[in-house]
Amino acid sequence: MKLDITKGIQRKGIDVPFEIEDAWGEDHWNGDTISYVRPVSFSGTYMLADETVIVRGVARAVIESPCARCLAPTETSVEAEVSEAFIRDIGQEREADDDQYMYSGHVLELDEAVRTSLLLELPTRILCKEDCRGYCSQCGANLNINECSCQKDLTHRNPFSALASLLNEDEEV
Repeated sequence: MKLDITKGIQRKGIDVPFEIEDAWGEDHWNGDTISYVRPVSFSGTYMLADETVIVRGVARAVIESPCARCLAPTETSVEAEVSEAFIRDIGQEREADDDQYMYSGHVLELDEAVRTSLLLELPTRILCKEDCRGYCSQCGANLNINECSCQKDLTHRNPFSALASLLNEDEEV
């Protein structure tokens, strides 16, 4: 995702609007491989101030990842606000802070800033639906599709079920 800032060079200190779309492939997030189903869009403004470019806007993407419970492919829309500072790389021993990116020439490379913002907005666990039941831990049946006999007999198989008889409902633990 490249942003040409030549218009802003002539208009320092003024917000210049932009809209960019770029097709991304796959990424790794939270131990899973996710794919970007549609092109990632980013729209907003940038402003030049001396050797620094301030970029602000909203990034939008639709990603596909496996459901955290049943592993079914799941599409999730994500929207993130991006506000980043890009400092011109003038070839000297000047390091960028953690919250700043370097650029050279008249083009900003926005991929890393946009990707970071989008991934931070994803939920910790992506589910195909709120009430996804996942797989049975005993027989491996997909509980969203059909019931299994393991779940009905679970209290008898549980090695800790005998401990329940030691507690009275009135007692404090």
